[in-house]
Amino acid sequence: MKSRYQQMTLNTRITVSFVLLMIAVMTFIIVAEQLDYDDLRAWVISESLRDELAGIEKDIANGIPPALPENSRLYDTQTVPDSLRQYAPGYHRLENPETWHLLVFEYQHSRYYLLHDGAQYPYLELMIDGFAPLVIALCILCAFLIGRLTSARVTAPIIRLAEAVQRNEKPLPFQDATDEIGVLSRAFARHSEELERFLQRERCFVGDASHELRTPLAIISGAGETILHQLPTDSHLKPGAERIVRTTQEMQRQLTCLLLLSRDPQTLPRYDVLLHPLMDECIARCQPWLVKKSVRIILNVPTNAHTWTNPELARSVILNLLRNACQYTHEGEVSLTLEDSTLRISDTGPGLPTTVDPQFFQRFQHPPTHEGEGLGLSIVQRIVEHLGWHMTVESSDQGCCFTLKMQPAA
Repeated sequence: MKSRYQQMTLNTRITVSFVLLMIAVMTFIIVAEQLDYDDLRAWVISESLRDELAGIEKDIANGIPPALPENSRLYDTQTVPDSLRQYAPGYHRLENPETWHLLVFEYQHSRYYLLHDGAQYPYLELMIDGFAPLVIALCILCAFLIGRLTSARVTAPIIRLAEAVQRNEKPLPFQDATDEIGVLSRAFARHSEELERFLQRERCFVGDASHELRTPLAIISGAGETILHQLPTDSHLKPGAERIVRTTQEMQRQLTCLLLLSRDPQTLPRYDVLLHPLMDECIARCQPWLVKKSVRIILNVPTNAHTWTNPELARSVILNLLRNACQYTHEGEVSLTLEDSTLRISDTGPGLPTTVDPQFFQRFQHPPTHEGEGLGLSIVQRIVEHLGWHMTVESSDQGCCFTLKMQPAA
């Protein structure tokens, strides 16, 4: 059974909280205003004087001079000054010119006058002077406590909903609530369902398209290999046939990568992959882009280096970055350097085109003067994110350097 507070909207809860806060503060102020400082002072001092009466009366009964505090005096009817005779029994505050406190009492049919110096009660004056700041401090404290309590109760469902969204909890809580939290929860649920449907459609499309393209690519590849083997060695058609075979092979590998990209990263198969043989393979496949160029490839990777990843996607990332470096570097060198789990692929080419933002690879396409094959940098970035890696790039007219921070080996 929901409480009335839980059934209120956030707007109503906050309004009620502030109303209750103002009621509490105003009640406290009204009670404080009812207190008269002089009456409070008189009551405290008179009670203090009356506490001393028991000892004074006992000394009077025993016929000995009463023990009095410093700056205190005790008079009887014979010794009392004329200025004090006019006061009736009870407490009196004297101002002439200093502050004195007088308690007139009767004991054994005799009247006595107990006179105290006001300097004996400095703490009382401090308390009275500090009463107003104390009221203000208490009001602030009450406001703070009520504010904390209110904010905690108001934000609790928001925090609960945020945690559920982060954990991808299904179904989301508070969907049956009638307040703003319920509206927000239902909106999140609808948006999440739409995203899931869109993602499912995208995965189905990529998967279906990849499967449908495999058969014609296999036919083209087989036909290309047949033509290549049947051509004479000195035939001018042989480079074209080799390019057909090479391109279809690359497309088949790209389809494999697209199929892997369509899967959930959590279900992606991962293995302990040796990096040196993988990079040797990538270097061998990039040799056609180095023909008739004075460019050398430098490999600084330990032979036993390995990482925990998907080999197909890792090969695709390294191959595409290395191929771009080889394709657009006309002289100099291309280097692959591995330090711990950080791989750097650098070149001495012209750097990235001005149409590319090194921080964000959004649908990168080569300018018309460039002839590129393989995956664009935007898809390479998607693969990097899919693997849980991190990629940065530094580009200038003297070269380009891609830095890949891979996950260490398991």
